[in-house]
Amino acid sequence: KESRFMEYKRAVEDKYLGPIIRTVMNRCIHCTRCIRFTEQVAGEHTLGTTGRGTHTEIGTYIEALVTNELSGNVADLCPVGALTQMPYTFVARPWELKSIYSVDVLDAVGSNIDIGKRGGEVMRILPRINEEVNQEWISDKTRHAFDGLKKQRLSFPILKNANGEVKELRWIEAMELIRDKLEGVQGNEIAGIVGKLADVESMCAFRDLLHRLGCERIESSSLAPKINVNLRSEYLFNSKISGIEDTDYLLMVGCNMKSEAPVLNARVRK
Repeated sequence: KESRFMEYKRAVEDKYLGPIIRTVMNRCIHCTRCIRFTEQVAGEHTLGTTGRGTHTEIGTYIEALVTNELSGNVADLCPVGALTQMPYTFVARPWELKSIYSVDVLDAVGSNIDIGKRGGEVMRILPRINEEVNQEWISDKTRHAFDGLKKQRLSFPILKNANGEVKELRWIEAMELIRDKLEGVQGNEIAGIVGKLADVESMCAFRDLLHRLGCERIESSSLAPKINVNLRSEYLFNSKISGIEDTDYLLMVGCNMKSEAPVLNARVRK
């Protein structure tokens, strides 16, 4: 049976913009929010429009990926769902999630975030509006780093031999190997280093273990800047984050703000 629709029926091929953004371009209404955000806020001239009239499409002019550190925010901006979060696709429904307000700890900005969890599992992270800190943006690292809680984790011990070959061990074998190594040294020959994202319970258990071995050398801030935290003026901007736009002079030493603090970098570009 023939359709009564006699006009030109428009269809657009989906674009591949990278592993973070999923596209359904038939939904696109050409509001150009994604283009303006990518250029004006993220500072990347990747997206644009091609064609005219009913042949207008949004995409990359050539086969390219959106690689800026704030790319996930275009899915929040898109009003029709033409751009969505690829890792979150078909994972959960919004009404299934319980919202928990929190603060991002992956950089020094302290972006306000909304953690969506289902049961005891984190399903997604969204930005919370705070004009004094992160406005309404978060970095891709903040948005997707929770994948490390359940994907690509080391769930078993491994051992690398002298030839560089990696061998999988059972837990009992790993514990016996650690015991044999520690039995041959004195407490003053041992030192412990704790990662900056380790939880308090693990650090306490690690400290107790080293104390039983007679070791008192435990370092947990080797990568932290040596600053005086007794005075707030030692680690805060003179103008605060919200006042960066009005500053006359901004000096950055030994840092790459685009990769280390993308949200702050967007404020500086503004």
